[in-house]
Amino acid sequence: MENSATVRYLTQSADPDSGLRTLTAQTTVPAEYDKAYGHVLLPRPVFVSEREIRAFADDLAAVFRTLVSLPRRCFDGDLARYGAAIGLPPELIEVMSEGATGDPLLYARADAFHDGTGFRLLELNVGSELGGVDSAQLNRAFLNVPAFRSFAEANALGHTDTMDHLVAELRAAAAGVGADPVSPVVALIEGPGALGDHDSVFLSIQEDMSRHGIEPLLGEIQELAEGADGKLALRGRPVDVVLRYFAAGQIAGDPVARAALTRVNRAHAARHTALFTPLEGALFTSKAALGLLHLPAVRAALSETERELVDRVLPRTWVLGTQGSEEALAHARTHRASLVLKPGIGYSADGVVIGRDVTDAEWEAALEATAVRDYVAQELVVPALEPVVDPETGRTGEWVANWGIFVTPQGFGGAFCRALQPKDGSVITYANPGTRGTCVFTCPEVEFEESRI
Repeated sequence: MENSATVRYLTQSADPDSGLRTLTAQTTVPAEYDKAYGHVLLPRPVFVSEREIRAFADDLAAVFRTLVSLPRRCFDGDLARYGAAIGLPPELIEVMSEGATGDPLLYARADAFHDGTGFRLLELNVGSELGGVDSAQLNRAFLNVPAFRSFAEANALGHTDTMDHLVAELRAAAAGVGADPVSPVVALIEGPGALGDHDSVFLSIQEDMSRHGIEPLLGEIQELAEGADGKLALRGRPVDVVLRYFAAGQIAGDPVARAALTRVNRAHAARHTALFTPLEGALFTSKAALGLLHLPAVRAALSETERELVDRVLPRTWVLGTQGSEEALAHARTHRASLVLKPGIGYSADGVVIGRDVTDAEWEAALEATAVRDYVAQELVVPALEPVVDPETGRTGEWVANWGIFVTPQGFGGAFCRALQPKDGSVITYANPGTRGTCVFTCPEVEFEESRI
């Protein structure tokens, strides 16, 4: 996605003696961030109009509010009916609905492509179990490199620190339970046996949060004990706020974890220990929830403004599986090259099938699999490419960028990108060894106006 800041960056990077060309080689990132991401850095940051990305964050907030209203507007407030409509099994609906208020906190991260005209929402991850919250560590590290600092000053670049937003929300949650809002005891809690699966990521988050004045404890949900006063404790340490990194799928079917979740929800309801964020938000993170917004019956319940929002921001999405229609399945069967199949709830692109990358037989097999799992078919978004100068060869290559864009009660909450060269595949995830990551800097709108002259 070219803009004038990108063009100038590429022009300067073409010079073999430019400090921008070797930016990552000169960059020193914090130790834990380096262990987690230092080996997968894109050679440069990406740039975007501040006005554009903030406007998209406002759209994300509006999509969130619309999704949250659907159980009330279209399912008589019945979360079980709503959950069934997006293909969630009863055991997940039960876990997600425990303690539900109908008003989940807006804390989410979009995965989005930019198609050259605007951002398009691929999925909206609602809840606190989000990666990338520590990405501003890379922004700060780049700004410590003299060549980039000069470029940033000359181009009036800025960035939003996601951890600032998260820490502010954790302090607000602590104040809500009568704890010290300046230095609350926060515990980052994973599901049973899962903390070690992503330990480098959690240590990086811990490292960054500590620099913001809170040093979170790390633990798993079954380790949380309930004291006589109703407050939760982790290994004997009273906890003011539980920062949830466990998901509903890790709880359902596990009696020990299920009992632990009930303790957490009880402490949250009694305002002894705050839960950030309750699992209620997971009811709206399924990609099938976005599919509901395209159903005629649901669209009829939306306002004209909401329908325009859906059409502008969301690629067309069809619900498949047990809740899908024969019409939707027939459309998917005959439009393979322009569709992507995705599980309603999934992580790291697990189960994603891109129609143009498979044969008719493989596509048919994937469609048959949707009969036993919640799936959607989504219109394929063709993203604008990000040009990147190779530090070693000086050649400019093109990368596809998947934007992770945060939105919180404070508005736009920062962003990062994962990127992949088309030759290395179509699915952008760190499970793909070709994927690289970088941070996002915003620039004033005038930069974009100048680039059109």
